[in-house]
This record gives sequence, C-alpha cells and structure tokens, in this order.
Amino acid sequence: MNWIRSRSNPGLCTKPGEINHGMNSGYQAIGLAYQFGAERIILIGYDMQHTGGQKHWHGDHPAGLTNATGVQKWATRFPALARGLQIEGVEVINASRETALTCFPRAKLEDVL
Repeated sequence: MNWIRSRSNPGLCTKPGEINHGMNSGYQAIGLAYQFGAERIILIGYDMQHTGGQKHWHGDHPAGLTNATGVQKWATRFPALARGLQIEGVEVINASRETALTCFPRAKLEDVL
C-alpha cells in the first residue's frame, strides 16, 4: 500500500506521492492516474452538473450519505488541472455523455477505445 498525500492546491501536483484534491474524487482520480504514469486519460461520468435533476451521473446517494452540493465549484477547478496535464504531455479526453467541463477535448467513448 502506498500513502498518497492530498493537498488543496490548484492544478496538477507533480510532486511524487502527492495529489491536489480539487474538492472531488474525480479530480483526485486524475491526479492518481498522472502519479501512476498515465499518458492518456479518458473521463467517463464527469458531468460536473446536476444532469437530469440528479446530483451524480449514477443517481443520488441514499439518505444518510451526502450528495454533490458543491458541483459548480468543482468544475471551476479543472482548467488549472488541464493546463498542468497538457504541460506534462498527458492527453485527457472527456467522453462523458453530458458535462459542464469545457477544458478537455470531447469525444464519444466508442471513438476513443
């Protein structure tokens, strides 16, 4: 098991063993993919909006669990991450069906697999 430290800094963390959290798990997953050496990342389910009245792309969590209440803030953090990934030569394609993210190139999932 490896411990990965999470920081609240903006953008991409290039320091080994650390990621920036961006206030959501999707942002962190991208940071982890970078840390593990990914050269191409395909995003699925990165709505960053309340699509169809749901708080998550997979539907709302049941009572007792929190739902995406800060989703509008999350999306504003991704452009800095996108710039850092571009500088590092990591290709990111947003294959989410519906998304508020405009900082990554878009494509249909079947076209990028």
